[in-house]
Amino acid sequence: MRQTMTNGGILALKGDVDVPSDGGPKLSKTRVAIVEDHSMVAEGFARLIAAEPDLECVGIASTLAEAIPLVEHTSPDVVLMDFHLPDGDGSQGTRDVLARRPSTKVMMLSGAHGDDLVARAIEAGCSGFLKKTRPASDIITSIRAVARGELVVSANELAGVLERFRSGAVGERLTAREREVLRHLAQGQSNEDIATGLYVSIHTVRNHVQNILTKLNAHSKLSAVAIAMRLGILELNEIG
Repeated sequence: MRQTMTNGGILALKGDVDVPSDGGPKLSKTRVAIVEDHSMVAEGFARLIAAEPDLECVGIASTLAEAIPLVEHTSPDVVLMDFHLPDGDGSQGTRDVLARRPSTKVMMLSGAHGDDLVARAIEAGCSGFLKKTRPASDIITSIRAVARGELVVSANELAGVLERFRSGAVGERLTAREREVLRHLAQGQSNEDIATGLYVSIHTVRNHVQNILTKLNAHSKLSAVAIAMRLGILELNEIG
């Protein structure tokens, strides 16, 4: 893995090209960018990702100011976003990233913990929240899950956050099937799990999810669940 500096001072990591011995197509890798101000932590994540055959670290930024040029320059599938950065917090960085690349998934990483941090990450549009102290295998598994469009947050964290979002407000009404899909999302199920459980195609579930995101003006599944709780569309006892 080679390291080069972009004009903006962003550390870009470029893996050596591997040519398959059989001459077949190369494995399509999930591209991961890291936004982390502690160099040893960032480099540790980068080495962890580089060791996986299906993942590729495309660069490291240490500030929010560097994060956007990095994302625009490398077009990552997933961004690992530290919550506490020298020039702001990761929730704002998440909004900036998604405003420029809505298809990119953001997973918030933090050394601290609390419902407020998780809530801010979810409302910003993150697809997951993970403590930095989790085992390396959990981080890798979470990157893959987020890249597939799944949610990465523990049941306890989600329950604590959703309780904070509860209110009696009335939002735009979802159809009965969309609300059913939303309830399954809140339970942490993937699109594939929902399709199997509802006996519908994965394409149908994706359409329902997109309709839910559009109606709730949400950037991610997690933020859709949070918004639905705040609007009173989804009740906490529905995710138990």
